[in-house]
Amino acid sequence: MAKKVPPPTPPEPVKQTWKYPGAWTGGGKPITRIVVNVDTQRAMLYHGEEEVGWTYVASGITSYPTPTGEFKILEKRKDKVSNLYGKSYDAEGKLVNSDFKQGRDVLPPGGRFEAAPMKYFMRLTNDGVGMHIGIISKPGRRASHGCIRLPSKMAPILYERVSLGTPVTITGKGPDYPAYLKQSAERAKANAAKHAAAIQKQAEEEAKKAAEAAQGSNVPLPIRTDSGAPAVKPATPEMKVPEPPTPGSPTQTKPPLPVPQGNAQQ
Repeated sequence: MAKKVPPPTPPEPVKQTWKYPGAWTGGGKPITRIVVNVDTQRAMLYHGEEEVGWTYVASGITSYPTPTGEFKILEKRKDKVSNLYGKSYDAEGKLVNSDFKQGRDVLPPGGRFEAAPMKYFMRLTNDGVGMHIGIISKPGRRASHGCIRLPSKMAPILYERVSLGTPVTITGKGPDYPAYLKQSAERAKANAAKHAAAIQKQAEEEAKKAAEAAQGSNVPLPIRTDSGAPAVKPATPEMKVPEPPTPGSPTQTKPPLPVPQGNAQQ
């Protein structure tokens, strides 16, 4: 009798791969719910109970965490720019700070601020947290200042298929919204102190440069009036010396004053 040959070992199930940037299988269906996981840095998209897509995200770094909890889409703005973050340039147009923040950093003299773009913005909180297009250089890692960055190919899909009021659940390791607000207030206080110190330092440096320039030129600075025009030093009045009498001219002698009675010298 022939020996039975055992059946071949079945292949291992193919593990699901998460290929950047994500996938959409919902056709024209609207998105009725979004679940963001800040641990895996992915968001799952649902139509009712049906999963219709997913996307990579980049949430806030540890020092600027994204709050966790239940939220809703409060606002949609296709071409929003940040009023806090961006880049700063000096007077010559040279990039000085690629992570400039209003209220924390100080522009150089004559410099300018360029706001960071936040296209396809979907607001989640009144203090500015939302979802929008952003750089995700290392998928799977946190990267933002608190917002949820989306790949440029996936953000329009979400933007077109969510509505105001669409629920967004954010899960994973991070502060809940009350704790997040407390951390933000403490950070704002520290940033204000840093900003004041930076302004003072900048003023001291400018004053020092002005003093050195004046000293190097050896030219005294003009005294200025309130109007800004140089003050005119008042002229010193000329002292006139009486001329001596001409030789041979008669000299007038005043007669002596009379001496009152009773005061005569003894």
